[in-house]
Amino acid sequence: MNQGELVGGLLVIFVLAVIAIATIVVYGDLSIRPRPRRLPVWQYTHRVIGKDQPYATSTGSFPASEQRLWELWRESHTPGSIVAVPVASEPVAPKPVVDSADNSGRSEAEDAEATADTAPLGADAGGDTPSVCAAEKIPEVRQMRVSRVSRELRSVYPLALVGFNVYFEEYEKTELPVGLIVRGSDGVAMMTLTDDDIVAFDERGRRLWSSRWERLIFSNAHDLLLYNGHTQIRIDDEDQRDLVEALVVKYGRFEQMHFLPGPERSAPDADE
Repeated sequence: MNQGELVGGLLVIFVLAVIAIATIVVYGDLSIRPRPRRLPVWQYTHRVIGKDQPYATSTGSFPASEQRLWELWRESHTPGSIVAVPVASEPVAPKPVVDSADNSGRSEAEDAEATADTAPLGADAGGDTPSVCAAEKIPEVRQMRVSRVSRELRSVYPLALVGFNVYFEEYEKTELPVGLIVRGSDGVAMMTLTDDDIVAFDERGRRLWSSRWERLIFSNAHDLLLYNGHTQIRIDDEDQRDLVEALVVKYGRFEQMHFLPGPERSAPDADE
């Protein structure tokens, strides 16, 4: 082998080594580079607070200890993002039925015309079964801007399961202030909910317990547990508890407090 062939061989080996090193560097960089996070596609159930405030909730329920899904829900519904909400269609009022006694003076032609006017869509003049079915109406959808999200307890046995909720800017704090009749521990008989706090009173109007919304912790199951950082009260499943619970879930913070060991913390006679 002469000197020229030796130099050529070494050059080929050098080029192949450079290509191999470059390939390792490129693929190594791609493998460690953070990939964009894929958010799941959620299935929604649409509900209302009171009579006309829509909100959306996750169709599925998840273990209360599962923090990853809760973080993904929050990332999917950041304040200011848009969620499509179906609008409930207005019910169509039925046509009044004309009594046969009022038709005694009508002619056969008038009777036939009235029958044709009230016949179902697609029916022929002879009153046979409709041959063409009416197309199903596509529900109207509203684009609504997210204001906040929350969690709520849906099951406590044998495994604590939670659901996720999302609320909208258009209805933020529109339910407040409100006073509601309830029944609970320590003689609680009424609650007032304002923009700033939630307060419990006894039957004589004495203030028993209160919490600012940012400090309120709740757990909702067969009863509603409320904790302000110092004392806990219980709201039983009576009177207007459902509306209280809906607002507490919206503006409070969930923590699992059902079936935990230890005595229940009772509320004092004076406000904390």
